[in-house]
Amino acid sequence: MTNAQRLDHVEDELETVKRLLVSTASYAESAGRRLDQLTIKQDRTQSHLDELTIKQDRTQSHLDQLTIKQDRTQSHLDELTIKQDRTQSHLDELTIKQDRTQSHLDELTIKQDRTQSHLDELVDDKTRPYPISP
Repeated sequence: MTNAQRLDHVEDELETVKRLLVSTASYAESAGRRLDQLTIKQDRTQSHLDELTIKQDRTQSHLDQLTIKQDRTQSHLDELTIKQDRTQSHLDELTIKQDRTQSHLDELTIKQDRTQSHLDELVDDKTRPYPISP
């Protein structure tokens, strides 16, 4: 191979290396732009995650408050249930007493009716003329 051929061959290889370097530089620039875009998207994503974390914390705080209120309501309901049970028990006792009183009143009414009937008989006997014996 002659020197001129060798020189042409070296120049061709240098041209190939230049094209490869330009291609590599272009790829590196493209990769850099893509990395910048991904960084921007990552920053936006992180910002959204931070906002969601704040909202989740607020939601959790609200849920905690609702749980406290629900516990208070349940406690109050339990107290009312106990009071209602006592009231029902007292009402049952009063009903039993009222039934006894009614029974006693019924007995007294029966006795009073008998007494009245007996009095009526006595009055009838006193007001009836006695037969005169001959």
